[in-house]
Amino acid sequence: MKDINPAPGSNSFSAFWSELCAYARQGMAAMRAMSWPMLLGCCLGLAFLITILPLAIMLFALVMLLRWASNSDDTSADTEAANSSRSPQ
Repeated sequence: MKDINPAPGSNSFSAFWSELCAYARQGMAAMRAMSWPMLLGCCLGLAFLITILPLAIMLFALVMLLRWASNSDDTSADTEAANSSRSPQ
C-alpha cells in the first residue's frame, strides 16, 4: 500500500543526497585527473583554508575587540577630565 502522506522533507532530502553524491563523484574524477604535485598543492591549500585562515581571522577580531575596549576606557576618562577642567558659569 502506498503512503499517501509522505514524511515532510523526504523528497528534498533525497534530492539533496543525490546532488551531494554527484558532487562527490565529480570531485573524485577531478582528483584522479590531477598530477601528484598539483594534488599536493590542493591539499596544502585546503589545509590552509581549514586551519590557518580561520585562526588568523579570529586573532584579528580579538585584537580589534581589545583595541576597541581599551579605547572606550580612554575616551570616558578624557571626557571626565574635560568636564572637570571647565569653569562653572
